[in-house]
Amino acid sequence: MALAAGADPAHAAVVRPANKAWWYAGMVLDIVHMPLVIAMVVLGAAVWSGPVYAGVVTALVVVQVALLGCPVMLLTGWMKRKYDPAYEVQWSFTAWLYRTYGRWFGIAVFAFFMALALLVRWALF
Repeated sequence: MALAAGADPAHAAVVRPANKAWWYAGMVLDIVHMPLVIAMVVLGAAVWSGPVYAGVVTALVVVQVALLGCPVMLLTGWMKRKYDPAYEVQWSFTAWLYRTYGRWFGIAVFAFFMALALLVRWALF
């Protein structure tokens, strides 16, 4: 965190990069992200047939579970931190559980959601 030159650290303003493009790009990605997810889920089954659709959805669920959250949220948080280093990235409830209760709890959550995703795929597709 950089401070203005010659400023008293207790009263100095944080110097932010002049380029707000990172902040705006993160905001646009946040806005576009959810409609794309909804469209994929709702319209995807109509466009793709059985195993292809199930495979794509399963792969996306596995990636989210493995990363303990949505990779797009991580990307938008990273973009916003490029502009505002003090920005606190909002990640996921699963990541909070992992940080709070430790690695073994995170592994158990991963195993549970992986089994659930594969069970839904097996049962419905």
